[in-house]
Amino acid sequence: MSQTTTLLIDSLRHLRSRYLFWISLALSALGAVALFGTYSFTPEGIRILWFRPIENAELVAGSDGPRMMVAGIFNGFFVRFWLSWGVMILALVSTASVLPDFLRSGAIDTALAKPISRVKLFLVKVFGSLLFVLFQVAVGVVLAYLLIGLRFDMWIHGALWAIPLITLQFLYLYCFAALIAVLTRSTLASLIGTILIWFMVFIVQFAANQFQENAATVRAQSELFRTRITQTETLADEENRELNNFEQFRINQYNKRIIESEKAINGWLGTWDNRLQRIELGVPKTGDIRRILANKVKAPIATEMMSLFIDVNSDEFRPPNVDEDEWSAQIQAGDEGKRAVRDVDTWVSIGSSLGVSFLALGFATLVFVRRDF
Repeated sequence: MSQTTTLLIDSLRHLRSRYLFWISLALSALGAVALFGTYSFTPEGIRILWFRPIENAELVAGSDGPRMMVAGIFNGFFVRFWLSWGVMILALVSTASVLPDFLRSGAIDTALAKPISRVKLFLVKVFGSLLFVLFQVAVGVVLAYLLIGLRFDMWIHGALWAIPLITLQFLYLYCFAALIAVLTRSTLASLIGTILIWFMVFIVQFAANQFQENAATVRAQSELFRTRITQTETLADEENRELNNFEQFRINQYNKRIIESEKAINGWLGTWDNRLQRIELGVPKTGDIRRILANKVKAPIATEMMSLFIDVNSDEFRPPNVDEDEWSAQIQAGDEGKRAVRDVDTWVSIGSSLGVSFLALGFATLVFVRRDF
């Protein structure tokens, strides 16, 4: 058996000996069953457990609604709250002590006495910690995939991308955890430092996404207003008449909004959108993982998910000072903004994130190789 395999098995045994490994594994399985094994779709609507079906024309068996709902739950709940946050936190807590414990006198002396390079020894230890996330995610995702396929006859193959992508998200963070561990040899410092870095990344991505969504929404509104101006003028030309007072008033309002939108795009909104997009390139983009997965499973955006249960275009939700035409334009533009945020360039996102993370890992490896233990 090779030295690499021996070290990996040793890392896996170390992780398996911890209660959090089994607790996380059980929670992954339980989450999959709870989210995809407790309801079904009938000709009347959706049935939860053994209760009577809840009538819903959008969720009847055989329609497009059930697939949209299942994909939305997978990405919006299972991936977002459990895999991207729950599993990440438990994995960081469980693996934070792996390198500090290894670097203590005695454990590392034994390892360094073996005929293996320091670079290989360190990188194998880091890779061994990835096994924690790989097992947790694989169990949960495969179980969810099978439940969705067998219960609903929906084989969402894109869901399986969650296994490598969520593991990749952990790698982004663990590279920094390894660097802090090598510098401090402290489990607590490694854990707290990594969580602080994760929080800063979240703030940067949240701000960048908000400005990107707002900029895309404003652009979409301008295009909608231009389209409606053209439609109004075309209708008047076809009827061989002048614009009436109401039509002229609406066109004036549309032009006013277009001018305001262009001023924002060419001013503060566009400036900050561009700045934050550039800043975002320099951080490991953990939030992009869920957006990439959303595209893989064709998950609906928030408005589309809500439309399965309520009529988002109804007057009940329209503000009192906004007319029906304006409300419809706001909803359409808002949807365009949300889709723009999800339109992630996968290779740029992963490539730049790995570049930053591997830079931290490379520095950690250099410190490990050069330091006397």
